Amino acid sequence: MTDKIEREISIQAPIATVWEVITKPEYISQWFGSQVEIDVRRGGKGKLIWGEDFEAPLEIVEVERPHLFSFLWVAPDEETKSTHQQTLVAFRLTEDGAETKVRFTESGFEKLEMTAEQKANLMAKHTPGWGDFLSSLQRCAQNIPTKA
Repeated sequence: MTDKIEREISIQAPIATVWEVITKPEYISQWFGSQVEIDVRRGGKGKLIWGEDFEAPLEIVEVERPHLFSFLWVAPDEETKSTHQQTLVAFRLTEDGAETKVRFTESGFEKLEMTAEQKANLMAKHTPGWGDFLSSLQRCAQNIPTKA
């Protein structure tokens, strides 16, 4: 079984814009959590909220502006929420001409203390979910006016 979900997308926007969309609450709330509290620094804490009983606490692991942003989170799934087990989410950005490439990974499923079936179910839920979130991220970043 693979231990991670990986995706790569290209966004027609400068790397500085994509960085802001990935790290600033006012943008994160447009493509990921409906409410976002986040302290963007190594060791900073935060949470993503999607309604009354659906929230994900997180802790920032790496912040290397504008190339790497990663955090550990307890995904709001029943498999992880009750046990407070975390996976690592990372966004790696590279500028490629007029666009920014975003390499996304969610890893650490192997070390979760749950059955192989629960891990497989969790990955099966997260894989299309991240596809949707990354499409929303792409749309959000491309719709932000570029600063002159």
